[in-house]
Amino acid sequence: MSDLEPWQSLVLGVGGLLGTIATAIATFFLWRVTLVLAKETTRMAEASSQPHVVVTLAPNRWSARHFNLHVDNTGNATAYDISVTITPPLPNGEARGGDAKIPFETISVLKPGAGLSSYLSEYQLLKGKTFEVKISWLKSSSGETREENSYILRMSDHEGVSWLGTDPAMDVAQHLKKMEKSLADISRKHIQVDVYSAIDRLHEKRLAARERRRWKRSQEEAQSD
Repeated sequence: MSDLEPWQSLVLGVGGLLGTIATAIATFFLWRVTLVLAKETTRMAEASSQPHVVVTLAPNRWSARHFNLHVDNTGNATAYDISVTITPPLPNGEARGGDAKIPFETISVLKPGAGLSSYLSEYQLLKGKTFEVKISWLKSSSGETREENSYILRMSDHEGVSWLGTDPAMDVAQHLKKMEKSLADISRKHIQVDVYSAIDRLHEKRLAARERRRWKRSQEEAQSD
């Protein structure tokens, strides 16, 4: 280094300083990018592991003229302390002489991918109506902040819908029910069964042997005469 001119030493010093500064700046930006990526990864992981509860009305499998109330957790995590509010109140086809309680207004826990359903009413009681649905839940059993989901549910979505044929699973269930009824009717009737056992075969052999002896005796008597 002592052989270098002063200006050469100055250039090398400045170049080293600039290289150090550039490395520091690159390291800083790399740290910032890594931090942003880490936060985004955490956010995406949390977003992909969230409960999401929805309420729907769908035709009953046994009859397209009757509707069921469904509450499903379509998210990827368990929902706790679920509260469902529907305005105006849903009609209940099971009401007899008064207003019956609508099921699933409160649900303690619902696993991811799980759902609850219950028969609600005939379509005529729901036809043309629009319902405002508000659902809230907790992400953990000890949580305090409630997640919310609200939307409009229109029964006009089901107008003009028709089915061709029936659900094959329902056909199988109906056939099995008829078979069960037929078997039950048969079991109540007295069925006479003739059983041919080894004792019966022995008895027939004895009868045949007796007949042969009688025939042989009659032949001997005929020859002696």
